[in-house]
Amino acid sequence: MRVSFHVKESFRRQGIMRLLGARISKCEPGHVEISAPNRPRLSQQDGYVHAGVMATLADSAGGYAVLSLLPRGSRVLAVEFKLNFTRPAVGKIVRATGRVRKLGGTIAVCELEVELQHENRWLSCAWGSQTVYCIRGSSSKVA
Repeated sequence: MRVSFHVKESFRRQGIMRLLGARISKCEPGHVEISAPNRPRLSQQDGYVHAGVMATLADSAGGYAVLSLLPRGSRVLAVEFKLNFTRPAVGKIVRATGRVRKLGGTIAVCELEVELQHENRWLSCAWGSQTVYCIRGSSSKVA
């Protein structure tokens, strides 16, 4: 796996990804996967992975999928995203995938999926879409 430098550097600066123990497990142009170990502190009251954890990983996977297609110095911001949860999230590893479906001049649209590794199989537990705002080649923050 070859992670582009600007994706890797941006990911490194995300405190939430460190908190979750997440890492980029796949990075190709327009396609990023982020994985994190399932730990008790990431669970909700019934022991399933918390929906907020899955949403956070999916949001970042989509954003980094877009960033992987943009020039160095670019930034991305989520405009909106929606996840549909299709099964309780039980497993050892949580994996969120973002795939760019349309890259426009300012807005990109991504497909999102969250899976869990359970007994040597990957089970889909959420899917959705995301709209991302692209700030091309700007190293300054958005006000």
